[in-house]
Amino acid sequence: MRVQPRLAVLLAAVVLSTVACADDDGASSPANDPAQFAAESLDARSEAQRETAADPDSTTTTSEPPPLAPTEIPGEPVNQYDLRVRDCFDQIEDRRDGLPVIITTRLPCEDPHHFEVFAQLTYPAEHPSVFPGDGVIRDFALASCYRLFPGWVGRDYETSTLEIGVIVPTRENFENDAARYRGIHCWVEHVAGEPMVGTSRDSGW
Repeated sequence: MRVQPRLAVLLAAVVLSTVACADDDGASSPANDPAQFAAESLDARSEAQRETAADPDSTTTTSEPPPLAPTEIPGEPVNQYDLRVRDCFDQIEDRRDGLPVIITTRLPCEDPHHFEVFAQLTYPAEHPSVFPGDGVIRDFALASCYRLFPGWVGRDYETSTLEIGVIVPTRENFENDAARYRGIHCWVEHVAGEPMVGTSRDSGW
């Protein structure tokens, strides 16, 4: 999960003036099943432990820690594209087959969490359309989320202690004939990266 620079959000708001309409229905995007991945990670860790126990003198080293087990991940693993408005969540970076993988987990807002979805939008492009580029979609998303921020938090972004972030479509899902995904998620987190307890809705944070 990457924090968006506050200045970049403001510049995006100046450049773009169109606000997307809210999309309460949302859309799902094909992605690896986080729950299945968590189970596979547990199996891999158990196998590694068995091998170590069978050869206590082994001096084999690894450049990265074993994958996280489900018990080490607080919350319910979900596809990030299935998150909805008012969902509180965390994102943890792990590794799978040597590649970085982001695991998204949904938690009760009463529990400590780092992020909360405060709006869902749709990028205005019919299908078929050529993917406009990551930068264009992210700028549009940030500007749109910026405009919706005061109505959710009850305070202007510039004086808030919250940061804005977005989840946006990938080229693959944007251009896919079946997915046709145009969904955008707006989320907030504390600028300092500290966990939140409770919803940010009307919080004045």
